[in-house]
Formats: sequence, structure tokens, C-alpha cells
Amino acid sequence: MTSNSSGNNAEHLIRAIGLRGIVALTINGIIGGGIFALPASAAALLGNFSPVAFVAAGFFAICILLCFVELGSRYDRTGGAYLYATEAYPPIVSFLIGWMYFLARLTSTAALAGALPSFVEFFVPLAPVWQKILTITALALLGLVNIRGVKISSRLINFFAVAKLLPLTLLILVGLFVLHRYPPLTLVAPPIEPFARTVLLAMYVFSGFEIVPVPAAEIVRPEITVPRGLLIGTGFTILIYFLIQVVSVTVTPGLASYKAPLTQTALLLMGTRGAILLSAGAIVSSLGTMMAVILVGPRILYAMAIGNQMPSVFKSIHPRYNTPALAIILFIVLAMVISLSGSFTMLATLSAMARMLTYIGTAGALLILRRKLPEKPAFRIAGGPLIPILTILISAGLLLAATKIQWITGLSAVAVGFLIYGFTLAARRS
Repeated sequence: MTSNSSGNNAEHLIRAIGLRGIVALTINGIIGGGIFALPASAAALLGNFSPVAFVAAGFFAICILLCFVELGSRYDRTGGAYLYATEAYPPIVSFLIGWMYFLARLTSTAALAGALPSFVEFFVPLAPVWQKILTITALALLGLVNIRGVKISSRLINFFAVAKLLPLTLLILVGLFVLHRYPPLTLVAPPIEPFARTVLLAMYVFSGFEIVPVPAAEIVRPEITVPRGLLIGTGFTILIYFLIQVVSVTVTPGLASYKAPLTQTALLLMGTRGAILLSAGAIVSSLGTMMAVILVGPRILYAMAIGNQMPSVFKSIHPRYNTPALAIILFIVLAMVISLSGSFTMLATLSAMARMLTYIGTAGALLILRRKLPEKPAFRIAGGPLIPILTILISAGLLLAATKIQWITGLSAVAVGFLIYGFTLAARRS
């Protein structure tokens, strides 16, 4: 394992995240508000065959995950995909990957914060101004908790992971218990195009596990804890997603027509109380995912500052709480601005494309670092280069499926990143 011995401030961070924290962080990173709406979209494309798409997407997610696991077992430093890129690529390439990695987390947080009021409105109608106030308040409070320390954040993440799983697990258990009362699903293999589109859609909600290795300098024995926690958390999430889709398409006629499909399924299975529980679960799920991403996102900026690719002010550590406070504050402020000015669809698209570039960069870094670093990692993927190459091909295929508008949006984000990179270099030379 390559440890941090460069004296770059990382030794001042506190190792407080254990295996349970990593499993919870993985579950929170993957299971967000999207799963409360996705079953309808998947059913619209594939109908009864949609649960199979979740299995396929889970397989692809495992391929990508394994690349992160092997690389994560080599390092105990903060940075995740950005760290791996700095070890494998020239500075300009590592900056691009780090920037897209950061942008994916930022836009994901902003999208969830912007969608939060729609979940709350199930209980209390909100005027537009109060929706904005709720979005800003939620981000500010979660940011404050993260500034106060990783121990508090980790405990809250554990709570949110359990709280969001309770309604989903209850829905699955009740659904499976009465499943025999419904006609069995008839499975007819669909054409390739709608199946691929559904897998792409499912891959969006499967992403999020890549945030886990970022705070490695604050994880207890990360070379062991990260691989185990990632595999346990992702495997559990795949099972949850598959069973949710099976129950939903079996129990709910016309599933594709509902904006809140799981709430409708819960209403049919458990009545009004079940619908209330699932709506509350959507709120908790969004908050939990935001909490996990806010824990990780600013630390990407922190790692880039340590790598001298962002202003050095962002590598400063709070003297009392031992957290990258300035990086967290910037992340929260940007998330507030973006969430209030951008649509959920645009933010989600930008986040998805940024993630695909991150996956390609990480899989390529794995192939390079296997040759560059002779020592054997604590975890190594079987099959030689097969899994990393497959990860690159899958990610590239998903990028090629993007529309022209999506490509323009993504390339604009890349241009902004290079402007920041140029400004940072100029500031260092002056």
C-alpha cells in the first residue's frame, strides 16, 4: 500500500470511519432519491422485463467498482479517482479527471437539493420562495455538520443509511409476502435498444460508490476497509434495486404512469400509512445521499489543492474540527447557486457524463499503475486486464449514447475546468 508520507496536511486528518461507516457511505452514495422515481421510467421502457435490466446494470457497476477497489487497496490518501489519476497521468489529464470527479459530486448534490422540496410537498404545500429557502437551509445545515467533524458526519450517514432502508425493506418484504396473489410476471426478451436505454437509466442510480475511497486519510485501515465495505454495500444495493422493481411491476398496474411509483405501490400494499412512510423515505434518502456526497465532494477539492492544481487555500484544515472547512464552504455555496439556477434533468445529465469520464480515467489508471507499481496490492481483480478494459468500453458506450445537447453541456463544463486550471497555474507562477 502506498501511504501518505509527504507531509501535505493529510496526516492531520482523523481516522474515524470504520467498516460500518464505509458500508453506510456506499449505500448512501448509491441509493438516493432516484430510486423512488426510477421504477416507473424502467417499466415504461421494458415493462415486466425491467428487473432484468437492473441485474445487468448491477453487473456493469460491479466491473467499475472492482477497479476502484483494487486502486483503493493501494492508497490511504485522500482523493479517490483524482489521486489515482495523479499517479498515472500527466498533470493536465489528472486535473481533468479530478475536475469532472468534483463536478459530478457538486451537480449531484445540487440536483438532490433542488428536488427535496417536491418530496416535502407530499406533506406540506410550499410556495416557490419557501422551496428555495428549504433547499438553501438543507445544504447549509448539512455543510455545517460536515465542518464540525468527520465523526459526526459518519454517525449521521450511518443513521440515514438505516433510516432510508427501513421503508424500502418494508415495501419489499410486504410485497414478497403477498406476491403469490398476483399473476406471475411474463418475461419476453425485448429489442436491444430499449433494453440498453433501460440499463443506461439504471446505471445512473447505481453510480455513487466511487465517492467512498475519497476520504481514505480518514478511514481506519483503508486498504482492507474500503474493498470490503464497497463490495458489501454495492451487493446489497443491487439486491434491493432488483427486488423493488420485481414488487413494483407485479403489484402496481400502469406503473409507468406514476410520478411517485413506490408511493403508489406502498399505497396498494399498505394503505395511506405505507404511502406516507415511502414519501418520508424519499426525503430521508435524499438527505442521506446529500450528506454522503457533501462529506466527499469538498475533499476532492482539498486533494486537488494538495496536488497544486487548485488554490492552496483549499488545503487548509480547521484548527479545531480537523476538516477542510474552506473547501466544504465553497462546495456548499456552489451547490446552493447551481441548485437554484439549474433544472434537475440538466444537473443529472452533467453529473452522469462527468462520472463516465471518471470511470474511463480510473480504469485506464489501473492498467497503467499495475505496470508502474511492482508491489502487489491488498486486493487484485482476477482476469488480468479484462475488467478494466470492459469498464472503459461500457463507459465510452454510455457517453456515445448522449445527445448533442448533453455533449455541449459536458464540453462546456470541461472548458470551465481548464479555465480554472490555467488561472491556478498563472497564480502559482506570479
